[in-house]
Amino acid sequence: MISKKLRYSISVFLVGLLLTVMPITAFAATRYVYYQGSLSDQVLVQILKKIFPCDDLKIIRPQPDPQPEPEPVPQEPQPDPQEPQPEPQEPQPEPQEPQPEPQPEPQEPQKPEPQPQPQPQPEEPGSDVVALTQDEQKMINLVNQERQKYGMKPLKVDYQLVKLARMKSQDMVDKNYFSHQSPTYGSPFDMMKNAGVSYRWAGENIAGAGTVERAHNALMNSEGHRANILNPNFTHIGVGIVMGGPYGMMFTQMFIGK
Repeated sequence: MISKKLRYSISVFLVGLLLTVMPITAFAATRYVYYQGSLSDQVLVQILKKIFPCDDLKIIRPQPDPQPEPEPVPQEPQPDPQEPQPEPQEPQPEPQEPQPEPQPEPQEPQKPEPQPQPQPQPEEPGSDVVALTQDEQKMINLVNQERQKYGMKPLKVDYQLVKLARMKSQDMVDKNYFSHQSPTYGSPFDMMKNAGVSYRWAGENIAGAGTVERAHNALMNSEGHRANILNPNFTHIGVGIVMGGPYGMMFTQMFIGK
């Protein structure tokens, strides 16, 4: 049997070697670590940050003898609806006696002028988004191909998520950062809530690469990002791709389950 200390040292070496030989590609995800040992959360996070510097780490201490379950994407609690409070009414003026109004003189009826008929407008898939770009559609196709390999339903395109994903990618390029936490919009859950997106499950993948294929392969080779792409609880996706940044292109994938 290999000791825990030796297994940990081998894991750190292999991860460091993998990061060294990989092409210049960045990605990040919210990573949930189940831990039952005696180390404190602060010490454990410091160790894991050296291995996964771009990921947001969440330490979860499971109950004894946990049953194996698929790792859920964090669900943001929805606030309980509150009953609307009645607004104060302004005092009404006392009724006054009605005064007779002057009667208008009768006029000859005029013929109505013909009004132009309104032309039907084509329906747009979203409020502000007209269509996906070629690269965005390619990335969605690659995601759904991966899901179909495992017998999962393909994700539907949510054009409100497309808009938010584009905003997040553009923000990372403009403000020169790479993180799930945006200095402009907050967390991805904050962005969705502020935009009025309702969901039961939600998640986000971000990546920086020179092509769609390289970004997709990098995400699939990462355990946390792969879990988002193959999560059976998700039903809809939005992808936003923006040119620029240190990697050439910035990618944001937003997932929700309704």
